[in-house]
Amino acid sequence: MRRIYILFLVSVVFFGSLNFSAAQTAARGGLQDQVFVIQKDREIRLPKQIRSFEKMPVLPQPKALGSLTFPIMPFFLPVPASEILTEPAKKEWKAPKLDLFPGWVRVGYGNFLSPLVEGRYLSTQSSEWQYATKFHHQSFGKGPVRWMDEESKESHTQLAGDVSYFLDESELYASLDLKRDAYTFYGRDLGFVIPPNVDFGSYFASNKQLHGDLKLGIRDLDKVGRIGYAGEIVLGGFRDSYAVREQELGFEGKGEFRPSKEMKASLGVSYFTTATEDLRYDLNRNYFSIRPEGQYEYGDFHFTAAVVLVSDNDSVAESKPAIRIFPVLKSTYQVSRNLKVNAAISGDVQRNTYRSFVQENPFLGPSDQLLNTVTSFVFAAGVEGLATDKLVYRAGMAVRRQSNLHFFVNSFADTSRFELVYDQQATVLQFNSDVEFSVSEKYKVTAQLDFFHYNLSTLQTAWHRPTWTAGMNHRFAPFKNFTLQANLQVLGGMKARGLGQIDTLPTQAEVVKLPVVVDLQVNLEYRINSRLAVFANGANLLNRNNMRWMNYPVRGIQGVGGLSFKF
Repeated sequence: MRRIYILFLVSVVFFGSLNFSAAQTAARGGLQDQVFVIQKDREIRLPKQIRSFEKMPVLPQPKALGSLTFPIMPFFLPVPASEILTEPAKKEWKAPKLDLFPGWVRVGYGNFLSPLVEGRYLSTQSSEWQYATKFHHQSFGKGPVRWMDEESKESHTQLAGDVSYFLDESELYASLDLKRDAYTFYGRDLGFVIPPNVDFGSYFASNKQLHGDLKLGIRDLDKVGRIGYAGEIVLGGFRDSYAVREQELGFEGKGEFRPSKEMKASLGVSYFTTATEDLRYDLNRNYFSIRPEGQYEYGDFHFTAAVVLVSDNDSVAESKPAIRIFPVLKSTYQVSRNLKVNAAISGDVQRNTYRSFVQENPFLGPSDQLLNTVTSFVFAAGVEGLATDKLVYRAGMAVRRQSNLHFFVNSFADTSRFELVYDQQATVLQFNSDVEFSVSEKYKVTAQLDFFHYNLSTLQTAWHRPTWTAGMNHRFAPFKNFTLQANLQVLGGMKARGLGQIDTLPTQAEVVKLPVVVDLQVNLEYRINSRLAVFANGANLLNRNNMRWMNYPVRGIQGVGGLSFKF
């Protein structure tokens, strides 16, 4: 019964659905409106699948391999070694053509009847022999004394030569230097006026001074090797138009030992014997010194320790040869790349001869005695730095304790001549400074300023010594073939001994203050080509009445011009 009921229910549902679908379907053969859309460029995009969820592909497993063995058998071939024959390569080499000229000559003329002739000749080829010669002459036919200017003239002539022979590790050299200087003792009372119709004859006395030096020596060429050496024999002479005759024979040598880059030891030896003759004496003087020294560098420190041993005798009758010992200590510390400081304590004996005094003051007359300057103590300290890449500065101070310090004073018997005086114990304080500024390759300037203070024991004042000096040098090359150089030198604070006396106890000499010496010099040169050039030199361009030595005014504005030629 139940089965019949279920079959009936299924039949009702089936036929009912057929009737419903027939009602919804259009009659056969009927037309209806339809819209069809066809899109050609439609893109079908599928969502990206995350690869991390993909399964790793299964790789095929390699099959195990068994061990492999390869037999190695020695095998030798009877092949002889190859023979290589070396042959020098033949290549023509030509020496570069350099613009070198062995000879140079300069000729000029200026006011005060001043001819100038100068020449040099030297070897330019690198060989075992090297030589050089030099000749110089300049004279002034007129001097600064207007009323007798032709009598206050001077001239300078020099002939010098050098020759060297080079060995494998050393150099043999010789040099000869001859010089003649002519001066006139015109330093009398310049206020004197010659009376009319009076012939004084030779009022001014002339003096010709002859200098000569011959040196023979040897020195090593390797300046950075373990051992270094140098030595020379010196033969010199001097004479003037009067009674002065001086000859000297000496030897100077120095040996160095450099065990390492940081250490160096040296030993210097010098010996001179001098025979000097003047109006008041005829004497022989000896000078002997030994100077052992050691240097050591440790980082930024540089130390020097030395001992100076000197034995000498002077013209004083009581003077006997004695050995003086002076310790020397020097140190330098590089504070930074742009700053360096230094300090030193030392002492020495300065060898003085009649010729050395004449080279300082050419108007020296007869002297009573010749003494060496003994510096018993010196303390010096200073700094050197680089402010910028173009500015270098230096500054320092020094205190010296010296005996037999020499000075020049006018003679009471003849005011045109000078004589030597010495201070027994002098203390000198000095401050010095200089600056070097390189603006560019075309312009460079240097300047210096020094101050001196003298504390004397026996002399009244520091006769004819400046208490301050200043200088400035300019070098300017605005064009390739043009060079200008200007120098300015200033000396101040000089005092001279006058003829009068000051009524004091004890009686003192009259002090004459000399005017400040200002000398401006300018040198010009224009190179026309590689061989020919024109030049012009000027001195005392400010036309100052400079007087380095009392009663000796210098010439006014001086100028010399001419040509120079290379050959």
